[in-house]
Amino acid sequence: MMSEVSKVPIHKQITDVFRILAFSYREILVFELLYKTLTLFVFIPAISSIFRGFLRLGGFAGATNYELLQFAMSKYGLICMLILIPIATVLIFLEFSVLIILSYYGQKRQRIGLVPAFLQSLSYLPSLFKYGFLGMAIYLLLFLPLGAGFGATLLPSLDIPNFITGELVKTSGGTLLLIGVLGVMLFFNIRWTFLLQIVVIEGVSSFRKAAKKSAALLKKRYIRIVVVMLSVLLLYLLFVILLMVIIVGAVGLLYFLWEQQTVFAGVVRVVALKSLILSFYLATLFFMPLYLTTITRLYMVKANPDHAVLQLPEPKNQEERTFKNQNQGMLQRHKKGLIVLGSVTVFAVIIAVLPIIGEEQIADHKAEIMAHRGYISKGPENTIEAIQGAIEAGADYVEIDVLETKDGDLAVIHDTNLKRLTGVQAQVYDLTMDELRRLEVKQGNFTGRISSLAEVMDMARGKIKLNIEIKTHGMEKNLVDTFIRIVQDNYFENDCIVQSLDYEIVQQVKSAAPELQVGYIVFAGVPDMERIRADFVVMEEYMVKQSVIDSAKRHHKPIYVWTVNNKDNMRRFFSMGVDGIITDYPEDAFSIEEELRTGPLSALTHWLMNLDF
Repeated sequence: MMSEVSKVPIHKQITDVFRILAFSYREILVFELLYKTLTLFVFIPAISSIFRGFLRLGGFAGATNYELLQFAMSKYGLICMLILIPIATVLIFLEFSVLIILSYYGQKRQRIGLVPAFLQSLSYLPSLFKYGFLGMAIYLLLFLPLGAGFGATLLPSLDIPNFITGELVKTSGGTLLLIGVLGVMLFFNIRWTFLLQIVVIEGVSSFRKAAKKSAALLKKRYIRIVVVMLSVLLLYLLFVILLMVIIVGAVGLLYFLWEQQTVFAGVVRVVALKSLILSFYLATLFFMPLYLTTITRLYMVKANPDHAVLQLPEPKNQEERTFKNQNQGMLQRHKKGLIVLGSVTVFAVIIAVLPIIGEEQIADHKAEIMAHRGYISKGPENTIEAIQGAIEAGADYVEIDVLETKDGDLAVIHDTNLKRLTGVQAQVYDLTMDELRRLEVKQGNFTGRISSLAEVMDMARGKIKLNIEIKTHGMEKNLVDTFIRIVQDNYFENDCIVQSLDYEIVQQVKSAAPELQVGYIVFAGVPDMERIRADFVVMEEYMVKQSVIDSAKRHHKPIYVWTVNNKDNMRRFFSMGVDGIITDYPEDAFSIEEELRTGPLSALTHWLMNLDF
């Protein structure tokens, strides 16, 4: 018989979660440290090597943008996916299942070693591959990290790129599509909340049966579950924030006390900063165990305990316990001290080698602020009005798009189809430049006209530089030559940079006009900075990591990020040292950049972050 949730008050379920973590924190901490270390130094490099090996076998120099799709559709790409998807699924499942086992035994107040827990997880794999692999792969690799916003160490989270969502929300149909996709993801993630617990604790090998049972357990209990989960998360976040405040406060006090004592202050600030970073890492280390422990606790409240197949360890008899106490008495007597000593030792070692983990630095150079299609808060995108708005906002560049017209001119417009901005169901390549000029562009409360590239150059001359994206619609006659001719006729070589999603166009422009700075826009795949033959690289923000920025700098390639509209992301990318951002809100970007440089916490931030390890 299934137990009633009402018999266990919400506050007790919440406190139980933290009791379980307090009981099992050592096993969880050790396991997560080991697994994350293996992921960082073994699993990810191995997966990357396999992926790049198949790229070479298929004759692909890299795997970005459309080339990635070509590789995926090739025989080598299909073989690669058939190898890597099972590997990734198994690695993620093993991490989750071990944490669930530790949580399960933690609730029973029973200790279980990591080796038995791991072996128990391995025992599920044969039936997983036999009955439910496809469903489990989709759930672990797609639905969980995308719909729920988190995942395993190997795949922490997935986001729909902003350049996709940003374009979708510009139309009612796109908005409905986006809401529908996210709604489906959320729906199944909720229904499958207990899926992994049912597989691990009850040994249900069929993905379909586990999913169905999860939905049944959740019936009419959604609000209570949400309340418990949000309460646990909030309490944990409050704890983390309190910890950060204490550390930052201590660091700030030390900074102001010993700012002039450079030698001592240098030692203190290094230790203080690394302590802050390490504390943050340790706090994030428990987020996934916290979630799984919460779900496991909720599951055990609802499920029939007779369905569990996990067997608790057999209690040792008195003779065995006496023998153990005689031989390990000293260890037991000094257990707490040894744990503290071990923790301090590990803490000190990690502080010493923290550069391996990485650090965040505030860039000393000024990043370029580029107004995306002009300043759309001042006029319709890609119009003279929007460009004038970018000039008034003080943007370093205005990013514009050009498409070839029917008569071979270049119009400054983003969409091949004119419906979204003009209301006219027509294609750019079906109209001449004069015909395009006569159309009224409407966006928000603004109106404007479509201009030619030459007209925009004339308007922008001496006021703002242009970042020109060459776009294609498939009906071009002489796109590259036309573009170069317009640039040269207007003597704009030193007042513009050029970018494109089409790698072939990037090569053609650079070959025909070496004096131009030409960049490659990357929206998908794994960029290899050494192989990319471009003067700079433009990346969608979800792809940008510190390692990518460092690689770009090693190969002397400026890196720009698009489209960055979130203020927190602006702070993050400026701090990471990108060479520029493309944004719809240039004034916000300037404000954030100024805040980082001259705000009240700027001196302390630079003192903490600009360290030599």
